[in-house]
Amino acid sequence: MWYRFQRKIAPYVFILPGVLFYLMVTFIPAAIGIGLSFTNWSIITPKFDWVGLRNYERLLTDTLFQTSLSNTFRYALWLIPGVVICSLLLALLLNTKVRGITFFRTVYYLPMVTPIAVASVIWMWIYDRRTGILNYIVRLLGMPPRNWLNNPDTALGSLVVMGIWLSVGSNMIIYLAALQGISRSYYEAADIDGAGYWQRFRYITLPLLRPTTLFVIITTTMGALRAFSQMNIMTQGGPLDSTTTIVFYIFKTAFTDLRMGYAAAVSVVLFAITLVITFVDWKFLGKGVSYDAD
Repeated sequence: MWYRFQRKIAPYVFILPGVLFYLMVTFIPAAIGIGLSFTNWSIITPKFDWVGLRNYERLLTDTLFQTSLSNTFRYALWLIPGVVICSLLLALLLNTKVRGITFFRTVYYLPMVTPIAVASVIWMWIYDRRTGILNYIVRLLGMPPRNWLNNPDTALGSLVVMGIWLSVGSNMIIYLAALQGISRSYYEAADIDGAGYWQRFRYITLPLLRPTTLFVIITTTMGALRAFSQMNIMTQGGPLDSTTTIVFYIFKTAFTDLRMGYAAAVSVVLFAITLVITFVDWKFLGKGVSYDAD
């Protein structure tokens, strides 16, 4: 009797600490945030005045919110293809047997373990108009130097390049593990049939990497929609709000303007957008994807 009781209760006892921690740091704060979105609470006053859907109605006419949403989508649309393509190409290169392959794998992974504040300072130096290495190369090519981070036309693109650099390392490792998990028998059969490299890549490698690509796209999308640190450190949302993303706008609204209720409403909208985009990715890109073990 006691033994059967232990077998039924013990698993729940082991997972209880994790469940409680997850509730404390995820579900309970999320529920509080949703509740705050229906108030006009300011962090400096203890009053919680219920305003209903007024915060959400205000979003429809808030031009800065619309600008931040547009910047976030543009950032994501540029970042995601760059990360997927660069990660896959590097993984294909590093999946070959060449001398010093371990060194190259370590070098490409280094951005992932570099603190984003340090990486932001490094890229600010790279983009510097007077002493930056990028403008040094531009001068060598006979072109005038640019103010990359202070020009509305180039600021967001400059942050995209940095974002790709930050994200490629981890996704390259994921692709590399997936490539090494593909059975060589597929390629041997293709060689017997006379298939070339491009045919093997198109009809064997890409289809078998589809679950990995779906995972990379979803995680990169979620990261792009939450981009904040580099915007805060490198551009502070400027120039002319050209790099104000939705998370930076939430931060500014909550801790600069002290409009916590309104910032909570924007956060709820961001959560809904992330949920919808993830569902769409899974619905259309996940067709035919199977995770069943052989």
